[in-house]
Amino acid sequence: RSLRHASLTIFVAFTAAGLGACASSGKNSSGSGEKPIGEVLPFVGKFQIHQHRLGNGMKILVVQDKSSPTFAYQTWFRVGSRDEQVEYTGLAHLFEHMMFRGTKKYPDGKFDRLLEQAGSEGTNAFTGWDYTAYIQELPSSQLELTMELEADRMVNLVVDEKSFATEREVVQNERRYRTENDPEGLMFQELFGLAFTKHSYRWPIIGYEQDLARMTAKDAEAFYKKFYHPNNATLLVMGDVEPNHVFRMAEKFYGKLAAGTLSQDIPPAEPEQASTRRKTLPLAIQVEKVMVGYRIPDLTHVDYPAISMLRAVLAQGRSSRLHRALVNTGIATSVEGYDLENKDPSLLVFSVTLQKGKRASVAESIIAREITRAMNERVGKKELERARNQTSFDFYAYLGTNPGRARFLGRAETVLPGGFRQALDYQQRLLNTPVEQLQLVAKKYLSSKNKTVIFGVPQK
Repeated sequence: RSLRHASLTIFVAFTAAGLGACASSGKNSSGSGEKPIGEVLPFVGKFQIHQHRLGNGMKILVVQDKSSPTFAYQTWFRVGSRDEQVEYTGLAHLFEHMMFRGTKKYPDGKFDRLLEQAGSEGTNAFTGWDYTAYIQELPSSQLELTMELEADRMVNLVVDEKSFATEREVVQNERRYRTENDPEGLMFQELFGLAFTKHSYRWPIIGYEQDLARMTAKDAEAFYKKFYHPNNATLLVMGDVEPNHVFRMAEKFYGKLAAGTLSQDIPPAEPEQASTRRKTLPLAIQVEKVMVGYRIPDLTHVDYPAISMLRAVLAQGRSSRLHRALVNTGIATSVEGYDLENKDPSLLVFSVTLQKGKRASVAESIIAREITRAMNERVGKKELERARNQTSFDFYAYLGTNPGRARFLGRAETVLPGGFRQALDYQQRLLNTPVEQLQLVAKKYLSSKNKTVIFGVPQK
């Protein structure tokens, strides 16, 4: 079960460029000649998106790919740790675990056994700040079974004290492993806890130990009834399937589920930061580490493509500025940069692991030096082209599999108000980011007053 619930993995699906899309012909891509149900829209390359919405509000996206007799099946709910309340942190992730317990129709353990017998690979789930997703990959013949099981647990889950206590203990152990006993996990938690004072991004997705201990099965059941409705979900089916058949099966199993009343609370806006915030953590490590976070706007902001491209110039790949300044010089063993693409304003993060005997403060000063350089000098054409090519390659590699396509579309439909179309538009804007825009966003967002720093140092 520990492999199933890989909830804290951060994946970046939108930082890419170089999209090509085919125009919709209006014909069923299966070649059957049958009139398609719903809309047929262009996606990437030869692929088309078949889109349909059930009467209860549930949205379904299908991409047909007959290259393998399998399909990826993912259900994305618009709820994550962002939607939790103070003193109930970690409830979204804990409930993700509960979804693998029994229902009124299928007793505890039956869900797993049926999918295993059907040849399921990668049955899993993950929780983020803004979403929760449930994923499988199966042989093409198992679509009906998968739909029946998923539709059943969407509304018929049994939430009792026994199963809740069991899963809470699993999550508490996961927290110890991934956060309390993981130096980088602890630094990441402290970075957000220091950078945010009001918004719910300030607490970790996995929650705090005292909050997990406080929760009851009634809290989980109330969470289930509030957020787990067909009109709060998007279903993605990618692979060797007939789109119309998928929609008919969905009507059969999901269409009878009642829509829920959605009442998601809006987290409080985060006040503007006035100066650098920093903290030093003594950790069970042999070398020093540093995480530096800069406050940036949400994913829909007009400046976001330029921020993402600047991050690529600074920290993506072996040719990036920070890799050359830190790793190639023998100061650090690794450097990473990631913009987290959240629904609300979040952080651009740089993470560095130093060589033995090197100081985290030196790495911080080099990061600051390279950012100052980005503020004062335009990025060269060749350097910008390299960053564009790298992000384009990563994007196409990510969309090269059914699960990758499902994750891209699921996250877009869940986080962005314009769904996947807005995500595709973002790619084009990223590709065409003017070089002068990188300099402007560096000045606007990467100032010292907008910075939070966490040093990880070996315990004495």
